[in-house]
Amino acid sequence: MLLRNSPHKSPKKESPLKSQGIIKDSPVERCCFTDVHIDKIRHCFPANVVFKPFDPTALSDLVSDVWVAFPATPFLIGYSYPFPMFTQSFFSLTGISYIQAMPMIWRVLYTFERIIEQEGIDLGMAELAELYDLTTFGSHRYLLKRKAGEDHPIFKVTKNDTNWKRRFFFVKRDSILDGKDLPKEWATHGRVEDPRRITITISVAHLKLTPAAKERVLAFKKLDPEVRSFQIIIQDSQEISSASVTMSSAGKSARSVKSASMFGISDLANVTSSKKKKAPAASPSASAPKASIRGKGKKRKTSEDLQGFPLLRQQFLDYVNEKLAEIETYLGNVEDQESQIADLQQMGVLKDLKIGDLEKELRVMKAEAAQRLIDMDNEKQEITQDAKVSAAIAMYKIQLQMAEEAQDPTFDKGSWDVEGWKARLADLEDEDEAEEIPMLEGGDAEKDQGGDAGGDETAKV
Repeated sequence: MLLRNSPHKSPKKESPLKSQGIIKDSPVERCCFTDVHIDKIRHCFPANVVFKPFDPTALSDLVSDVWVAFPATPFLIGYSYPFPMFTQSFFSLTGISYIQAMPMIWRVLYTFERIIEQEGIDLGMAELAELYDLTTFGSHRYLLKRKAGEDHPIFKVTKNDTNWKRRFFFVKRDSILDGKDLPKEWATHGRVEDPRRITITISVAHLKLTPAAKERVLAFKKLDPEVRSFQIIIQDSQEISSASVTMSSAGKSARSVKSASMFGISDLANVTSSKKKKAPAASPSASAPKASIRGKGKKRKTSEDLQGFPLLRQQFLDYVNEKLAEIETYLGNVEDQESQIADLQQMGVLKDLKIGDLEKELRVMKAEAAQRLIDMDNEKQEITQDAKVSAAIAMYKIQLQMAEEAQDPTFDKGSWDVEGWKARLADLEDEDEAEEIPMLEGGDAEKDQGGDAGGDETAKV
């Protein structure tokens, strides 16, 4: 008997499940994991765990403080709760809820757990971050993506898994270990629009790949491909269960079995009675069939040996199996196409981000170039101003010296190398400026005469 809370016997009113508005209400998202299915996996939980009764209208993004959603996938491939350390470390590090992990993640983690146990390689989150990137797919659901240019670390993890979105159930938080600490809402970081944040989700700064971790990664890559492959659990071929080809609900499965006993009037044409009849008299127009010689040993009946209802049932089962195989192949092709579309979308987003980064770098470079031009202009002005100040100081010093010499009556002005000064000035100045020298010479001569006169007048005074 399942340990579930009955809504009629609940001692207190529980907080209802509320939608986060992430998953759109549609038939492809509503729960199909019935109480019958829960009975088959309840042994994966401790005995005192309380399961919520099946609700066909429930969506996987429903949350509350009382219930937590679990996907059925991990328990169908061999997991039990509480999850092993490596698996739980992954969810603790990334912060995503169990229900957000796509089946591929569970297969990868399950294979890593087996390798850790059987091969003795102490793998952790640093090694996982070196082998995979965490990326989103669809409405805030996550999968592990191999590094660009690298082979798949774990093989055979991209399997056809129909209706995986609809196979989930709810467990009471206080009935499982650390249930109250599990996320109470979906992680919404790392959307497809920003894959850089997705990588940061798992490749955080403190996950440094030490030399020892590098050796463990190399040891993992050297393992036989069969060891690094997800081990498929083969179930009874006569059982149509949710782990192989899952119907939308238990009702559909029941209807499919029931339809095996339904047939039309036209199907009764070749039915013969199971009672023995006397052989009819031989007709002259029809020869009696020869009896085939058979051994006395028992032979397994085939569909050709069956008659009546067993024949119809076998034909129906063959038809169902054939159609199920076609559906499985079709779903596999759809999943492959979805994966390719996701890869193309990821590549497009990365290209857009790269273009955006280049445009940002170009804007930064232009701003830096403009600032450098401004700095150079300011520096040029400062140098020019300093040169002007130095030249003015030198000029005034020379003028003061010449004024002092001119006031000295004993000074011989013939010691002035006027011609040398003119030649030096001509070398330094441009030709246009050099043409103005004669005019300046005249001015200087007049100034000298005036200076002498002034000097004489001063002397007379």
